[in-house]
Amino acid sequence: MTRSESQPSSLPRNAVNFWHVLAQGLISNGPLASMVAALTAAAGYALGALPLAYLLGGLMVFLWINTPYQFSKKLAGAGGMAYFVGRSMGGRWGYLAGVAYVVYYAALLATNIVFFSLLVQSVAPQLGWNMPAQMAYVFTILFVIPSTILTYLGVRSSLNYGVITALVEMVMLLILSAVIIFSPHTVNTAAVYHPALAAHGISGLAVGALVASFGMSGSTAAVYLGAEAKTAHRTIRAALYLASGLVVLMFIIVSYSLTVGWGYLHMSQFAQSSIPGLLIVQHYLGLKAELLFVLFVLNSLIGMNVASTIVVTRITLTFAHSDLWPKFLGRIHPKYQTPYAAVLTVGAVAVLAGLLAESILGLSNAFLVLILIATMGEFLGHALGNVGLLKFYDRSARYHVIAFGILPALSLVLIAFGVFFTFYPPIVPAVYAPIIMMGSLVLAYFHYGYHLRKRSQPLSEAVLLHFSSDHPEPLTEFEEEKIEVEAE
Repeated sequence: MTRSESQPSSLPRNAVNFWHVLAQGLISNGPLASMVAALTAAAGYALGALPLAYLLGGLMVFLWINTPYQFSKKLAGAGGMAYFVGRSMGGRWGYLAGVAYVVYYAALLATNIVFFSLLVQSVAPQLGWNMPAQMAYVFTILFVIPSTILTYLGVRSSLNYGVITALVEMVMLLILSAVIIFSPHTVNTAAVYHPALAAHGISGLAVGALVASFGMSGSTAAVYLGAEAKTAHRTIRAALYLASGLVVLMFIIVSYSLTVGWGYLHMSQFAQSSIPGLLIVQHYLGLKAELLFVLFVLNSLIGMNVASTIVVTRITLTFAHSDLWPKFLGRIHPKYQTPYAAVLTVGAVAVLAGLLAESILGLSNAFLVLILIATMGEFLGHALGNVGLLKFYDRSARYHVIAFGILPALSLVLIAFGVFFTFYPPIVPAVYAPIIMMGSLVLAYFHYGYHLRKRSQPLSEAVLLHFSSDHPEPLTEFEEEKIEVEAE
């Protein structure tokens, strides 16, 4: 058996269609998981004006996705934002963007497996079970297994699951919303769209809207399927807008229903509750329905983990083949055609990060710090993408001042606003998140500089093109051989 037969040198072309790319955009938002976690966080700022915050946040989402949408007109690759920024601003900045997104999605994966333990801890007393503290470590280890297996066995099969689970979650949320809104005990009112109901008025509404927008912006994960999607440029752009539109519309409805269902004048208690969304399910639909929702929340977390693993492993693949990261991470499975070594490594790193955070900080603080690390990674990754888009117009045939200038500039302003209000005033342990994230980028900056002393282009343009849908010609035998040798 020859080397090329035993070790594929690239990801499979045309492996996923529009529905799979759409699923990646939807499950990365985790509709049910976001209802339980992100919506509660937004309510802490917006309070009774939560529906207004989600309405404004929905508008911001389309500001966030403008950057990947504009890049995807010309570029589509597994490196995603690392590829985009690298082509626009150079390899070092592309590398930093890639590292920011790796930390973002790896921290999100660790957050989800910690949140699983928190969720079980919150629900267990309703079933008459007092969960021992040590069980959290067991759950952290076990919960990464389903998403690791799914992504190991193939991108198409994992996103076949994603299509189904995303649609089921959205239908469940819309049914819950309809039950609440049309209940004879619900007082429907337009008062929830008044900014005065938010904590500290306009400022609380603004921060709540920003939190809501980031909770609905996961569709950008679709761009990392650029090497595997059919008609990638068109498919990714369509999936970005449709996934974002569906998620935004759904959460505008859900935020309204949960606010009037709880009572818009009592949303401070909603924000302080650990699982207010599930308490509302129990109130309107009963304990059995709540337990069904819990199962699907867990399923939602698995879907988010699948999407996160896909993103991290595709970036890792390009870095490994560029000799920036260990070569073994670039290995592709001969049967499943997945970056299996990266998949297993990402799962192991997420478990170790979760266990380490839990042992040092405790369960609740571990969740807080990990989600803030993910948030900081998203902030900085988006920021680098926006700066890249501002410069990318130089290489574009036509310059649209709104799409390439005004929108990314506005996005940068909102990101700065988000960083300030997320981490000011600095408190322990939340302050650890920006320190860890900035430390990661500083190390990445000097790591790239170390490789620059050895070669002129550490983040290889040939590798970025190879793992993309933009390569004009099939690789020569020499290029194939080089990729195969690098993978070993």
